[in-house]
Amino acid sequence: MKIQTFVLFSFLSMSVSCDDIGRSILKNYNKKYETDGQVLGSNPLFIGVDAKRKQVTISLQEVVKVKEPTDIQFPPGDSPFLFALEKAGNMILFHREKKISRVLATFPVITDSEEGLLGLTFHPQFPKQPKLYTNYVKSVASKDVTIVSEWVVENPTNYDSMKLTNERVLLQVEQPYPNHNGGQLAFGPDGHLYIGLGDGGWRADPKNNGQNPNTLLGSILRISPAPDVTLKKPYSIPTDNPFVGKAGYAPETFAYGIRNPWRMSFSPDGRLLVADVGQDAYEEVDIILSGKNYGWNQTEGFHCFTDGCNTALYQPPFYEYGREEGQSITGGYVYTGSAIPELKEMYVFGDFIQGKIWAIAVPKPGENTKVTETIALGKWNLLIPTFGRDNEGEIFVADYQSGTIYKMVKP
Repeated sequence: MKIQTFVLFSFLSMSVSCDDIGRSILKNYNKKYETDGQVLGSNPLFIGVDAKRKQVTISLQEVVKVKEPTDIQFPPGDSPFLFALEKAGNMILFHREKKISRVLATFPVITDSEEGLLGLTFHPQFPKQPKLYTNYVKSVASKDVTIVSEWVVENPTNYDSMKLTNERVLLQVEQPYPNHNGGQLAFGPDGHLYIGLGDGGWRADPKNNGQNPNTLLGSILRISPAPDVTLKKPYSIPTDNPFVGKAGYAPETFAYGIRNPWRMSFSPDGRLLVADVGQDAYEEVDIILSGKNYGWNQTEGFHCFTDGCNTALYQPPFYEYGREEGQSITGGYVYTGSAIPELKEMYVFGDFIQGKIWAIAVPKPGENTKVTETIALGKWNLLIPTFGRDNEGEIFVADYQSGTIYKMVKP
């Protein structure tokens, strides 16, 4: 028996790589996330550092229930619709006035670890240009692959007859591990499509994707959905992308050194704000600038992650918080609504594990200012996977645990 065991172990050692073992561990270990039960009912707690901070009192008004939400989006213009994505592959269409919902489309996703249906955005001229764009992970030839696609939306203003057709795959990126997929999509004010991709997963970025600008992983990408006829590609590269024509750099890359950009959005002044999930000690929020290296896996927040790193070589975040406050940042939006005037022009975000919601000021353009003042909006009985902002500037927040999507309102 001992000899058989030794032979089997030796065979496995030779035939199974560390990558295979890592993938297997992550695929077979799907953690069940649950809140810690400290918050009862609809009244938040202000604990720890938040107890001493400026506080803004809000209420959460239930809007609709889905299952394991990953994104909340609203079409441009005067629309009664809310679109919600479910990790397991359903795109939900909700009519905010009639209070009805249905499955608009189902995607062939894999849902190991952090994979699934992850991101949605609309063409800036929607519904005149009836197109939307999705980010999801599926199995292709036994590989985990991020798929960024363009879809035509038939009957885009009709709840009953709306449907997605004519998928056109723009981008496919193989994922070495089933976590740190990123997933957010957003059109910038320049009309280009920005895509957030994590470092590919596992711990400490073992493949060094964050510091390899020749890979699309660990980066914020910037493309145009228009096909490049000359190169026969389904998308084209904006000519002012920072690394166009530069050897050793992927031309799609807008910025790199990112670990896992879990939710990103544009501020009213057109700057891209990215919440980057940390590993051991710090969560951060970055203002993404063209051509900059944001440090992962050399830095985490304002600090060295790798011993002896030189933080001066990397673009720092403007905000961080440590493990005494939370464990996994979820990026949000700058509040531009009117229901909660105390939050006007503040960036609202939260922590997935702790259920805490905060608001911070965003430095003015050109300022490289570290923000230290935080407004506390309370610790809620939520697992916060995503926020949303409607066309009136009001902010919505989802609970991954119950599937409930809420609107933030004044009590």
